[in-house]
Amino acid sequence: MRIGATLFNQNYTDWDRYEAEERGEAVAPRPQKSDREVFLEEINIARIADETGFDTVWTIEHHFTPYTMVTNPLQYLTYIAGITKQIDLATMVVVLPWHNPVRVAEDINMLDTFLGPDREIICGVGRGLGRREYAGLGVDQAEARDRFNESLHVLRELLATGRCDFDGEHYQIKGLKLRPQPDRDLSGNLWCAGGTDETVEIIAKHNIRPLVIPTQSLGLSLETAKKYSTLHAKAGYAPTKSKLALWTYVAETEAEARAGAERYMVEYSDSALRHYELLGDHLGKIKGYESYGAAQSALRADAEPFRRGFFNEHPWGTPEQVIKRTNELAQEFGCDEVTFIFKYGSMPIEEAEKSMRLFAKEVLPALHEIDTKPLVVRDAA
Repeated sequence: MRIGATLFNQNYTDWDRYEAEERGEAVAPRPQKSDREVFLEEINIARIADETGFDTVWTIEHHFTPYTMVTNPLQYLTYIAGITKQIDLATMVVVLPWHNPVRVAEDINMLDTFLGPDREIICGVGRGLGRREYAGLGVDQAEARDRFNESLHVLRELLATGRCDFDGEHYQIKGLKLRPQPDRDLSGNLWCAGGTDETVEIIAKHNIRPLVIPTQSLGLSLETAKKYSTLHAKAGYAPTKSKLALWTYVAETEAEARAGAERYMVEYSDSALRHYELLGDHLGKIKGYESYGAAQSALRADAEPFRRGFFNEHPWGTPEQVIKRTNELAQEFGCDEVTFIFKYGSMPIEEAEKSMRLFAKEVLPALHEIDTKPLVVRDAA
């Protein structure tokens, strides 16, 4: 099984200042720890991954809040390509409704050109959830589902052939050809995160493989993965493996790992609640996001299970404990790759690097030996 490391670039300690400013209160103009310091620190995670035998470096896309501050994952990965030698690069995800899909295809194609024949670009895409982000980028969130669907068609066609003809509501494209000309079909490098039934239905129908980013509980994420497997089989496709993102904290003793994992994973959960405004009531009123309305109601009633969910479910502990838990999850989800988040919340970079180096030494070799089968739901056909 392949193993990745993910760059998040969170500035968690700035949330109180950020939200106070958003409410119109007088605050300091800048965070106590600068955003640029976060970026310069976290780049070293990519260097460690490249040096210690990881297969992939991943990064994410978000805007305007301290949640994560990577505004253009393909630009970021182009820099990472220049400071690494052998590792593949991947996005989790490019949020398609925020971009012209032609430009996304161009950026993927250009990065693939730079990487050459021995390294891969894996393009994970998704639909996005954050209200602040849609508003700040001037995109109507009620159009997200239709924009996503059209963008996926355009992007897949361009990655497959380097050409595109498309007539949709949001995009009209005629006789388009990419330059530099692609020298291979990149559509197999396209993966998609799906948090709603509508998105899962789209990607299963079009045989796009699933990228599981559990911003909800692992149990709910597994149910979503099973829905994909069922719909994928009903569409006539053979079973396929998934890619899975997991949070981790590794230490020599369980007590040390527990202290770090509990603090920083709970902080991460808190940052997700705040960024996505999950304690509000707006998502159920937006076309294409109605299913999130019930989730917001449940969280307003009791958010504690969500706040502790990452700590309760994800692989942390001694190397042996992390190997065991990761193997369990990889088998359940039918993964061909798991990417780990090593730095999150207010975790100092020194702690993240210590955890990651122990992981690389004592966990990574064992995970590389794991073999899995695709998730198959009985009677799916």
